Amino acid sequence: MKNKFKYGITFFLAIAIVIVSINLFEPNKEQKVRGNIEILVNEDYYEYLKECADSFMEDNIKANIQVREINDYEYVDNINTQIQQGKLTNIAQLDRLELEKISLENFKFYDEISKTVETYSKNFATVRLNEVKIDNHIIGVPLSSRPLVLYLREDMLNQYGYHSEDISTWNDIINIGKDIYNKSNGNIKILNATGKDYDDLVSLLIMQYLDEDNSIDIIKNKVENKIQQLKDNNILNLNEGNEFLARISSINGMKELMSLDKPCEWFCTNPPSKEVGTNRFFCAEGDNLIVLDQNNENQRLIQKFITFVITNNKDTIKYIKKGNFFSSYLYTYKNVEIEDQVKNFKGKSPLVIMSNAQEKAPEVKDYEKYIKIKTQMLNY
Repeated sequence: MKNKFKYGITFFLAIAIVIVSINLFEPNKEQKVRGNIEILVNEDYYEYLKECADSFMEDNIKANIQVREINDYEYVDNINTQIQQGKLTNIAQLDRLELEKISLENFKFYDEISKTVETYSKNFATVRLNEVKIDNHIIGVPLSSRPLVLYLREDMLNQYGYHSEDISTWNDIINIGKDIYNKSNGNIKILNATGKDYDDLVSLLIMQYLDEDNSIDIIKNKVENKIQQLKDNNILNLNEGNEFLARISSINGMKELMSLDKPCEWFCTNPPSKEVGTNRFFCAEGDNLIVLDQNNENQRLIQKFITFVITNNKDTIKYIKKGNFFSSYLYTYKNVEIEDQVKNFKGKSPLVIMSNAQEKAPEVKDYEKYIKIKTQMLNY
């Protein structure tokens, strides 16, 4: 009888241990999340975020994530309409200039997002963290960055007796540009200044002339004078379709140049500095993931999915190499694939130059002033 009792106790203890073990060691049991969320994105991020959502839902079968693509020209209007109607999407991809156009007077930003940013802060450049702060509050998670670089048409420079190494300051651009303009009988103005390239040129000059001690009007005047100097010396190409051999741009420039089918040889370097020895590392504003609808039922899902997106290095690198966007997450660039040769480029991969620029770009001391000046100068 005693043996039966002993065996019975042993049996029940064994069952209890098995049950506890299953609960303790079942993979990610406590980490699974459920709920329904919607994300608004533009075409640059749709494919990537859709892939992220699908991968996330495979691991979290009770989560439903809808990624909705909105055209650029409808994007801000769509969100403003949602705010007016009180029917907000959960997460939106927005940069700081777009945030300036959104009706946020009575909007309360999602406080929990600051915990995510603080947890991964060492993997974001200081300049990038600065962009997601408004009145010292973190309002979103950095998704992408736009480190500014100078793309130079090396084969054409060589035809006129120059090399990419000859250009490091604005004076170099002006002197070489004037010479090439004359040698080409007025056919080539070396620096492109159309579309997004013009916006990036203005962004660069604002950051170079930004001074806490100077007023907005003084800084604007300095930028306008520099642009006028470049125009007067026949440096800026202001007409779409005309030939040029330099452009200030970011990841979008790489995507366009590597898609060219005509024979060409481009070189990527840092933008020209104001003068010899001054800073050549600059980042324009990137996109952020902003939480708009803070439904309590979905908070854990929102938090987990955003964390998954920003740390998803395996999938991210594929889209970076295609030129879709440039991730803000610094660890991504530990991947040796960023060193791969890019079609139509010689020298280091533009991704290496951009990752270096993102990491080394100094913080914009008065970011609000920068945004105000850029908004005014580009009529955003």
